[in-house]
Amino acid sequence: MSQKIDIEKELAELLSESLSAPFLFIGSGFSRRYLNLPDWKGLLSQFSTSMPFDSYLGTADNDLPKAALALAHDFSNEWWKLNKERTDIYQSANWIPAVETPLKYEIAQYLNQVDIKSKIQDNEELKELLNEKVVIDGIITTNWDKLLETLFPKLKIYTGQSDLFFKHPQAIGEIFKIHGCISKFSSLILSKNDYENFNKKNAYLAAKLLSIFLENPVIFIGYSITDKNITDLLELIADMMESSEQLERLGKNLIFLTRPSNDKEAIESVLMTVGERKLYFTHIRTNDFSKVYKALQHSERKIPVHLLRIFKEQIYNIVKTTEEADRRIAVKDFDEATADNSEIEFVVGVGVAQNESNGSRGLNGIGSIDICKDIVFDDLPFNDIDVLKESLPQLSKQNRTYLPVQKYLKADPSFLSELEIYPALKNLCLNDLKYYQDKINSYVIRKFDPSWTLEDIKSRDDSDCTINKKLDFMALWLINNQEVNNCTLLKTEFLQPEFDNLKESADSSTFRRLICILDQIENNELHG
Repeated sequence: MSQKIDIEKELAELLSESLSAPFLFIGSGFSRRYLNLPDWKGLLSQFSTSMPFDSYLGTADNDLPKAALALAHDFSNEWWKLNKERTDIYQSANWIPAVETPLKYEIAQYLNQVDIKSKIQDNEELKELLNEKVVIDGIITTNWDKLLETLFPKLKIYTGQSDLFFKHPQAIGEIFKIHGCISKFSSLILSKNDYENFNKKNAYLAAKLLSIFLENPVIFIGYSITDKNITDLLELIADMMESSEQLERLGKNLIFLTRPSNDKEAIESVLMTVGERKLYFTHIRTNDFSKVYKALQHSERKIPVHLLRIFKEQIYNIVKTTEEADRRIAVKDFDEATADNSEIEFVVGVGVAQNESNGSRGLNGIGSIDICKDIVFDDLPFNDIDVLKESLPQLSKQNRTYLPVQKYLKADPSFLSELEIYPALKNLCLNDLKYYQDKINSYVIRKFDPSWTLEDIKSRDDSDCTINKKLDFMALWLINNQEVNNCTLLKTEFLQPEFDNLKESADSSTFRRLICILDQIENNELHG
């Protein structure tokens, strides 16, 4: 009997491996699901009055943008006959003299009439997406309608490529409508002409989105995996990857949500070919999208995303020129910064800080990377029990998968009985070695040779074996050779001399998984 898949739990764990919150990449299937809107062909068919839209498709060899252009020509002739007196329309600021503009205008009128609020009212899936606990950094979409800004009214809208290029988006708390919006009907990417113009600038768009795709998980909702808009964009982004590690990192951040063809739920790693590159991505198949939306509620963010965008934008405006930079940004204590004679323009406080004169930053200043480093170097200037009781409860809320805890639990095993009030930390404490081993890619496991030594793995050719594969191979080596001496060897011969380099160059979750496995073996398996 096959084991039941817990989509919410597995996706939440996958998202917790990233240091950044996810972006949603929303396609037309999202609006069909919640607004019952037609697909692109169905939408154009409603405006094909002189002949069936299939006739345009047949002449265009089933090329939708080409068929849309042919339809726009015929539609334009009829529209002008009926609207030649409507100067309020064709002399407006939004009107661009082009054959497609009348069709775009009428499509915008049609979509503007959709009563979004009544259609989404009481939708159980959307209630989960709108839950105040949901944590996302932003949204990218090719949709024209206003569903997303209705759902997320506090996010700032950027419409079309030009907004992304010239209006300095902050990549947090924003919706990027890259194919235009009905609020600016001339911006709609509709016809062959529009796509040709869009594709000329697509490389610039890919460059703008590159950091998002490398730093954030990106969840695609409402697209088929073979959607040309997506595969073309991913090909451009993949071509910018300068190493196999970067390509692997890109693939790890890609998550596609689709409906299953046979009602069988799944979450699995799938190989995708984009241009000449191959990368693995995560494919989730479920009919219940609320499971995915619930997974977005497992992280914790103390500041709402729309306020974070405002902070980031204000700081950007302060530092974008060097004029009087010393006056406009400085590190001060609160009383000094808010004094009547202060010339500081913007005040932000994040986290817990102390003056240098106060000595150590304290237990509240410990980060997850400090915990990882302590497993390798044993150099935190704090008692392990204090770290367990004061630092880990808070850290575990943001690091639900790869936070090593066994070293500290070993100092006071009885604390486990007190962890009901810290469920995230309790789950970390109860994770076993198999939990981490199962997260290593099955392809890497098949390639691992149990006869290898640590030196064999270290000396493997970088062109044949990426740093992330080496880290996973070392994890498998240690699992197969669980001895105190081997734990020490891994630390002294590799992790200690390479720690800073690995922190910068290796995939964060792969690096931290190795340290969690080391911690699990050294402080639990062998200790027990």
